[in-house]
Amino acid sequence: MKQRIFLLAIKRSNKHEGTTYCIGVYKLGTPNMEFVLGETDNDRDYKPGDEVSYIYNADYTANLQSALNWLNSIK
Repeated sequence: MKQRIFLLAIKRSNKHEGTTYCIGVYKLGTPNMEFVLGETDNDRDYKPGDEVSYIYNADYTANLQSALNWLNSIK
């Protein structure tokens, strides 16, 4: 079964034109669910809930608060 990544939150960078940061949810609904922190590919306007096949410059965490803190600190 293919594991999918769903966008939980996105934020366009004010500092880096053309860069959109995101938090994705991987393995949704399983005990191994992870939050993926990184960038979208910017080929379309994404919104929370969209499915993506890849998140660039990805980092992973099992803690939602850590993921939100990361996104809120990005400029």
